[in-house]
Amino acid sequence: MIHYDYLECYLLAHITYSKQTIKAYRSDLRQMKKNFVEWSVKSLQTYFDQLIQQYKPTTVMRRYHALMALGNELVRVKRLKVNPMKQVRPIVHQHIQQREHHPLEESIQTIRQINHPTYRVFFELISQTGLRFMEARLLSIEDIQFAKSTLLVRHGKGRRLRTVPLGEKLAHKLQAFLGGRTAGLVFRSIRGQAINEQQARDILCKQSLATRGRPLHPHDLRVSFATYLYQSGNCKLLEIQRLLGHSSSRTTEGYILSQETKLQQVIDALSA
Repeated sequence: MIHYDYLECYLLAHITYSKQTIKAYRSDLRQMKKNFVEWSVKSLQTYFDQLIQQYKPTTVMRRYHALMALGNELVRVKRLKVNPMKQVRPIVHQHIQQREHHPLEESIQTIRQINHPTYRVFFELISQTGLRFMEARLLSIEDIQFAKSTLLVRHGKGRRLRTVPLGEKLAHKLQAFLGGRTAGLVFRSIRGQAINEQQARDILCKQSLATRGRPLHPHDLRVSFATYLYQSGNCKLLEIQRLLGHSSSRTTEGYILSQETKLQQVIDALSA
């Protein structure tokens, strides 16, 4: 079963994937190996045909996107000439998302009640720029252009660089937080390393439970940011796509949530 050892080492050494992503991708690789799946169109197509019959749509779609990303890596390092996943029939689940909506203004007010200054500024940055958790965690001071009120995102998915705007007050908070530091990670531990991933998530979740009675996760902030830009800021989908660093507008569309889920109310009225 070729390529498995390389991909395992690649994931263990990856610095921009979160721990949850790495854990999920490694699990996908183990399942692939367990089922003797080769990196060929025929083998992969048969594999996904079987998965569709056995697993929930969300699981199948997640695994599809995971193997697509890993196949792209094999092409990048020239272990494969082409990614066979690109010829596997796409997995489509036509489902109306009814995720809980977290209004951005409320989320920001919750964040501002976090006592720890590092995590408070960290999540303010995510909520007001739409950065991914790992993009913010690995942000360097050198990549913030205070004179232009912008920051450069170097650790985006797919090796895509992007520049995003900074709000004036947020820029001032960052400058005050840095306290004269001009190099290194923006958000660091006492030892100078990147902040602890799980501790950051736990602090946000606990503060939200204490303030609003429901959990708030880092990814919710990106979704709220996109929804706010679209509904309140009247921004175009393409503009939001570029700000979030998405390769496809279809991904961005999935981030736009309704202020209230009216579909369920309509269906309930029919069954009354």
